[in-house]
Amino acid sequence: SPRLEVIFKWNQTLSTGNEDYCIKQEYLICEDYKLFWVAPRNSAELTIIKVSSQPVPWDFYINLKLKERLNEAFDHLCSCYQYQDGCIVWHQYINCFTLQDLLQHSEYITHEIAVLIIYNLLTIVEKLHKAEIVHGDLSPRSLILRNRIHDPYDCNENNQALKIVDFSYSVDLRVQLDVFTLSGFRTVQILEGQKILANCSSPYQVDLFGIADLAHLLLFKEHLQVFWDGSFWKLSQNISELKDGELWNKFFVRILNANDEATVSVLRELAAEMNGVFDTTFQSHLNKALWKVGKLTSPGALLFQ
Repeated sequence: SPRLEVIFKWNQTLSTGNEDYCIKQEYLICEDYKLFWVAPRNSAELTIIKVSSQPVPWDFYINLKLKERLNEAFDHLCSCYQYQDGCIVWHQYINCFTLQDLLQHSEYITHEIAVLIIYNLLTIVEKLHKAEIVHGDLSPRSLILRNRIHDPYDCNENNQALKIVDFSYSVDLRVQLDVFTLSGFRTVQILEGQKILANCSSPYQVDLFGIADLAHLLLFKEHLQVFWDGSFWKLSQNISELKDGELWNKFFVRILNANDEATVSVLRELAAEMNGVFDTTFQSHLNKALWKVGKLTSPGALLFQ
């Protein structure tokens, strides 16, 4: 197989053998991988690729295991190309607007959009944990907004709002039970110094804290801050001022105090609780909010940000 470095031509194009792609933007640069937005030479349809210097396409492996263990196509839009000096994981996906991008436009994040995103995250992570996979980095940069968000006409698909595009920190507990440390998860690094981490008895709990942190970012525009009140871990922020504060209070108390419970059942319970608010009034407010976000996430708007 050819070397990865030679398929990146100097004029910012990339050839997979079947088609040439133009590299539109370098989206994320990490130690041993990069994420790029690319488009076919004669098209405006953006998609994301992950170029890694690691010989083992870990994202592809995780996707494969999820498909095997869940007996469903967890992500049939993911393919992989291997080279002598690395690999490319290809997400055939037309929207490249991430949760990180949405957080830059916080005025668009209504209560309904926050509920939709967290509901989706709960259902996705439930599937991961059912397959004995811990994600370990549920950060805004690795979550892409799917059809339900960038296509407001795609109504009633409330479980189609998010997609994970980066499994770099993920662990397969079926085969890696003894070869990782909690401090290796990026979520743990982000929440470093939080006393609740000392309470973390299972790697699965790391993802619960990751979801709580994302919810906190959506609602308060800052990372999770908690304190121990003698009985429970609670938010330092005042939840009572939020729209439907009671829903969020129950959510945070439950997700932060799961302790040794099986996370699959905790996640399922929380998702059912969130799903319970999707009535017609909620749906109407959600569709209006999504219409505004839809304009923000069009490919043209993305490239000229």
